[in-house]
Amino acid sequence: MVGSEDGRLTQERADVSVVIPTLNEARYLPHLLASLAAQTVAPREIIVVDANSRDDTVALAEAQGARVLHGGGLPGFSRNLGAEQARGAWLLFLDADVRLPADAIESIVAQAETRGFDAASTAFVPDTRAPAVRFQHWLSREYFWLSSRLGWSHSIGAFLFVRRALHLQIGGFDSSITVAEDQDYVLRLNRAGRYVFTRRPLVEIAARRFDDEGLLKMSAKWLAIEAHRLFRGEIRSDAFHYFK
Repeated sequence: MVGSEDGRLTQERADVSVVIPTLNEARYLPHLLASLAAQTVAPREIIVVDANSRDDTVALAEAQGARVLHGGGLPGFSRNLGAEQARGAWLLFLDADVRLPADAIESIVAQAETRGFDAASTAFVPDTRAPAVRFQHWLSREYFWLSSRLGWSHSIGAFLFVRRALHLQIGGFDSSITVAEDQDYVLRLNRAGRYVFTRRPLVEIAARRFDDEGLLKMSAKWLAIEAHRLFRGEIRSDAFHYFK
């Protein structure tokens, strides 16, 4: 916290622009915005990029003081659109269904300063107590950490922190990729700068896909996506029906 001229305390702010793609996220977005409002260090701005939601997403975002951009599409396209309008030196891309610990922004900014990286994603847990789903996410988290250390960079699109200058340098997300565009993005980030998959902050992500499709089907889909990327390249079709 820092003091203002009239002696009142105001929240410390980081030079971070938060960018959130949305499509019908009225159920989840308020929880994310509440966790952003509770940050020990606030972002400079919050930008919601909406892809023509038919629910109350836009009204809820505006009511919480977010700047709303219209005309979004798939997540990569929406993130690029938000980054074009962002004013912060750093970009923090978040999914609408993620929840942050109160020190998330403070932690990632401090790590960037002390560890000297240019981009990062972070560890995650699902918002469910189901042991099998939690174990699956733990395996994924450890795989992301290890593979990133070995140069095959991985991330969660739910939390991506990057220097805006580096984002612009590599041309942002490849909007022609339909699935796992965040994984291609961090591979290119790591070639142009220094990317890390860090263990903190620990963010909570929604397990709604597992609720909708089941553990076995979703795990098989994730493995198939990874195999496609390893052996056939990035995915530019709707073969996996990932975004419904």
